[in-house]
Amino acid sequence: MDRSTPLSVTDLTRQIKGALENVFPPLWVEGELSDFTSAASGHYYFTLKDENSQISCVMFRREAGRLSFLPEKGMSVLLLGRLTVYEARGNYQLIAEDMEPRGLGAIMQALEQLRIRLEGEGLFDPERKQDLPAFPTCVGVVTSATGAAIKDIMKVLGDRDAPVRLLLSPALVQGKEAPDSIVAALDTLIVNGEAEVIIVGRGGGSFEDLLAFSDEKVVRAVAQCPVPTVSAVGHEIDISLCDLSADVRAPTPSAAAEMVSESLEGLLGGLEYVASRLVAATRIAVGEARSHVAAVGSRLTHPRHILEQGKMRLDDLSFRLISHTRVRLTESRSELKHLAGLLSSLGPQAVLDRGYAVVMKGDGSVVRSPGQVREGEGLDVRVAEGDFGVEVMGRSGRGEEEKRGKGETK
Repeated sequence: MDRSTPLSVTDLTRQIKGALENVFPPLWVEGELSDFTSAASGHYYFTLKDENSQISCVMFRREAGRLSFLPEKGMSVLLLGRLTVYEARGNYQLIAEDMEPRGLGAIMQALEQLRIRLEGEGLFDPERKQDLPAFPTCVGVVTSATGAAIKDIMKVLGDRDAPVRLLLSPALVQGKEAPDSIVAALDTLIVNGEAEVIIVGRGGGSFEDLLAFSDEKVVRAVAQCPVPTVSAVGHEIDISLCDLSADVRAPTPSAAAEMVSESLEGLLGGLEYVASRLVAATRIAVGEARSHVAAVGSRLTHPRHILEQGKMRLDDLSFRLISHTRVRLTESRSELKHLAGLLSSLGPQAVLDRGYAVVMKGDGSVVRSPGQVREGEGLDVRVAEGDFGVEVMGRSGRGEEEKRGKGETK
């Protein structure tokens, strides 16, 4: 290319960008986060550096939202990215597609961040945990088909001669693909619907080996499982986030097998114990009933005695009723005589007996005033001992005197 056809800065930058992207496929890069910024858009802008060099990086919101931890300045990470050129500045950079904490400190920090966030959502609350069934007939297991966990579980169930059926849903238990595999295996058991309780776990391993059981997808799947779950990850000293979200944590897979099963010998022994308690309780109840019947029987009275007592009670009541009635009759008679005497003293005959008379006209009306009669009129007079007739010869009285006085004035 000669001077007559020079490249523009944009053309050169684009050629460099194309060359870089063609030569370098997506690659994993390890380094320490520096100048970390979380933009309002949800994108992450940061620098990845080591002791001698550094490179600018960006992780867009979609990929950032899939991270199970919050990246922080100074954290060592393993980053999957595509090498490209930011044309506006001509700087080469990595576009990050995935990120994992690197080193024990960074991993522990990321797990603690996740634990706090999930705890804030209530995933570990005791109130939402389910009780394990007392005597399940089918136990589901999510673990490796060839690992130590399934062998330990089968041995415990065999030694206990437990009357349960084991339903294995195999899964990868470590590595990058393990979380998705565990979730898929758990979903398979849920869809199947036969398992009454599910054990999720694996045998012992390093801290990194057990990380799949602290993955957010696994923790959420176990917490949301409609079937009661037992988490049995590693040994007793190993604690995963799955242990916190499960309904029950078992220190080992063997212990989980003991939790979800009862030996045949134990069942028979329990039945014998319950039967003996039932027989003893029945004997006690029968004895108490007999004692009660005997005590009640001793207090019972012969029906003849009850009738005799009833007759005596009736005679007593009859005597009291007759006596009361006689007293009331005597009192009533005395009161009646008193009222009769009072009535007699106030009656018309008593007045006549005292010398008074009742004068009546022929129509039976009583004469109360001289003005009611005329001279020559016949009247009837009633006295105490009979009646007789009279003729009006004249009239006198207050009314007549007033009339005469008025006539003389005229």
